[in-house]
Amino acid sequence: MTKGISVSVLLLFALGLLLHPCRAAAAGLEADMVILNGNILTADSLDPDQFSIAQAAAVYDGKFIAVGSNAEVLEYAGPSTRRIDLGGRTVIPGLVETHDHIYSYGSHFFPEGHQLVGRTDTPVTWTSRDDFLAQIRTLALSKQPGEWIVTSTRGGPMGIIMELQKGEVTRFDLDEVAPNNPVYLHWNVSVEGLANTIALDQLLERYPNVVGLRRDANGVPTGRMTGVANLTMWYEFWPQVPPEDLGPYYKLEMEEIAAQGLTTVSSRLQPNHLAAYAWLHARDELPVRMAYSLEAAARSETTEATMSRLVGLQGGTGNNMWGAGDDKLWMIGISPISADSVTGIAGSCVTKPWPREAPNFPMWLHQLYGPYGVCRLTSPDYHDMDVLRAAAKYGFRISALHISGDGGLDQLLDAMEELSQQYPDIAERRWAVDHCQIVREEQIRRAKKFNLMFSCGPTFLYDGEKGAVGAYRILYGEKIAGDAVIPFRSLIDNGVPAVMELDRHGFHPFLALQVVINRKDVTGKVWGSGQRISRREALYTYTRWSSEYLLREDQIGSIEPKKAADFTVLNRDYLTIPEDEIGRIDPVLTVMGGKITYTQPEFAASNNLPQVGYQGDRSWWKRGTPEDATRGRGPD
Repeated sequence: MTKGISVSVLLLFALGLLLHPCRAAAAGLEADMVILNGNILTADSLDPDQFSIAQAAAVYDGKFIAVGSNAEVLEYAGPSTRRIDLGGRTVIPGLVETHDHIYSYGSHFFPEGHQLVGRTDTPVTWTSRDDFLAQIRTLALSKQPGEWIVTSTRGGPMGIIMELQKGEVTRFDLDEVAPNNPVYLHWNVSVEGLANTIALDQLLERYPNVVGLRRDANGVPTGRMTGVANLTMWYEFWPQVPPEDLGPYYKLEMEEIAAQGLTTVSSRLQPNHLAAYAWLHARDELPVRMAYSLEAAARSETTEATMSRLVGLQGGTGNNMWGAGDDKLWMIGISPISADSVTGIAGSCVTKPWPREAPNFPMWLHQLYGPYGVCRLTSPDYHDMDVLRAAAKYGFRISALHISGDGGLDQLLDAMEELSQQYPDIAERRWAVDHCQIVREEQIRRAKKFNLMFSCGPTFLYDGEKGAVGAYRILYGEKIAGDAVIPFRSLIDNGVPAVMELDRHGFHPFLALQVVINRKDVTGKVWGSGQRISRREALYTYTRWSSEYLLREDQIGSIEPKKAADFTVLNRDYLTIPEDEIGRIDPVLTVMGGKITYTQPEFAASNNLPQVGYQGDRSWWKRGTPEDATRGRGPD
């Protein structure tokens, strides 16, 4: 018996706790943080039309422990609790981004000349053939014998140098200007490359029959490569960049997206990228959560050997999907990378031939990949189909598979149909494709059979006539393009999971929400008005539903007790602001796991908070303002 306290008093105290469970929890738990006087959109219901709107929330040890009224939440506040007065501001769950290449976007933070993954030297500008080769010679003179030169090109439409694409520069030209160094040039989103003889010999010694290597009429390799050969050079031969040389700059890019309201991001990652994020995680320096699709088995000459050795990193079915890692850094699947290329160069795999003449798409003239684009699931230069087969066999999920064209999606669905005969649980593994550049109604119905998930990018509609929706208008007509490009309404109504992605540096997340709500492009033109979704549904595509894409629906995506305390406070009310101004919403506070990752200076000062996170230039962000029509892409 406790000294000085009678049995009857203890019994009365225990009875009081039973009658008031909230006070019972509060009595033994002092919150680290409470947010008060807010308009908290909790996303706490399966139905986006039914979620509750709370006034306050309490956070302890990185998780929400109470959500409700000021009075209810203040029971968890103690002398050491940080109290933040929201002043009526709207709060939403931290945004969960499913497709952003933040490793490449982070390059604008790197000092000039700093080594990157896939680049030992700064890009070489194309002006003429002789000048281009002279620049390579200059690079070679600065190197020790045997030291690699890995670089990309500047110039040309969409970064494509047609002289290189056509093979007018060969490995022998590179040999003359760099006789003592392995050289590799890459362009066209890094899927096309040219090696000199020293570099090529290393590849052929290990893989004499590698696919994707171009040869002349006599069977002699020209040094040009794509497909498996290109990516094998990346992974197995190029110099690795130490994680400590990448991590600090990758962190800066994460801080920038935290200032946009993101608390979780997903990307497909090469192993060298992953090492840098793991380095940050080991130091507890990740400003946002990172989910990733592993590229390790993509475009390999040893696909099955690789996949069979990765078993255990990711697996499960249905509600028991999982990926190795923890709540800050985890794997969500295997990525074959992409089933096709982009519309701007007529590279998307389509079902109707690309025309050669289109004023907004001058690269279509060249038909770089033939009339139907590049279809990598059936191309002999790629082993992407082998990745699908091995994933089915070894229990993996396919995620972050980029598909631009309807032909590429047809090929994936055909493959899933075939593979499901032997592996019927594929339908429970949440396989996922990214972009939604064009998804026909009948494809949506097929996808439902396999529970295929779609990550959809509003950028493809927002670009209008010069973007994917404009390209498909030319190919299929305006009605089909309007209804099939990022068709959120059709996907949701058919019960097919649809989530949000950006896939572009500086495209403001709230502009993405605006576009799926009003279906307007950069000029104000409406495309496929029948595909509009509500504000509440749009919020779910970027919070609760997108957490399912990342296999963490039990931990993130809504503001509920026991879930991670990820949220962002907004300067304007998301539910009532005019539709055409949603893209101009700004976070004033972002919190990930109870830790502040961004504060807007005025809000910080008014609440006695530290000034945290990205405070740099954001004038080039696309926000849905008239300036977007002429605003550049910003730093890369």
